[in-house]
Amino acid sequence: EIDEDSNGEIDFDEFVAVMSRKVNADYTPEQVRNAFRLFEDRDRPGHIHPSKLSEILNEHCKATMTRDQISDLVRHLETDSNGYFNYADYIKIMMT
Repeated sequence: EIDEDSNGEIDFDEFVAVMSRKVNADYTPEQVRNAFRLFEDRDRPGHIHPSKLSEILNEHCKATMTRDQISDLVRHLETDSNGYFNYADYIKIMMT
């Protein structure tokens, strides 16, 4: 479902497609931002560590994603030099 071209990797377009299906269009960017803020690293506003995101998705998205899908998704996130995912940029790309 995620790796649509079956090349063994999730490229950016596939990531965007999957996350677009998972984001409820009824939510505003601010609502999504506020949800991420609940779990962000307090020393790095706008960022979340992939392990924390994986933990959250495994807890709250069991009905829509398998553990393997979550693991694949998180493993392919683009992170900064400190290993954090910039969710603020993601929201800008996906919702504006």
